[in-house]
Amino acid sequence: MQTLLAELMAIVRQEIDQYRKLLTLLRRERGRIVRGELAGLVEVVRKKEAITKGLATLAESRLSLLGRIGAEVGDTESAITLSRLAALIPGETGDTLRALLTEFRGVVGLLVAASDVNRTLLDRSLEFVQGSLEIFRTVATGPQTYGSGGRFHEAAHPLAALNQTA
Repeated sequence: MQTLLAELMAIVRQEIDQYRKLLTLLRRERGRIVRGELAGLVEVVRKKEAITKGLATLAESRLSLLGRIGAEVGDTESAITLSRLAALIPGETGDTLRALLTEFRGVVGLLVAASDVNRTLLDRSLEFVQGSLEIFRTVATGPQTYGSGGRFHEAAHPLAALNQTA
């Protein structure tokens, strides 16, 4: 059992390290978004994807170990979680696992917050681009004006809307 717990804690430590790397990349991504560095943004996204694949593998290993530990403590594989296990394990091992769990939750919370900020920045950037494109479309096609019959028609040139009278 101690060997399984040691393996589990090693995996959780690796996950925490990978999440910290991901957090660093999210902060770098934010800078690229703010500066509009598309090439740099693509590079950061590729690195994030690589870390995410590694995290998926670590999560599978963690879940497998939790299942094996759950079977040893008489719990079903689907019911055991890190939190539940930390509550069940006494002594120094339990304290270490609880500390790792607290650190794990903290890093994941920071990741969620950083991801939310980046998503908001991207959404606002997209709104700005769409608004700019709408302005350019209006300038390129000319503004619509009302005719004497109350129907829209295209102005002869972009500034014609300013010179028309009813």
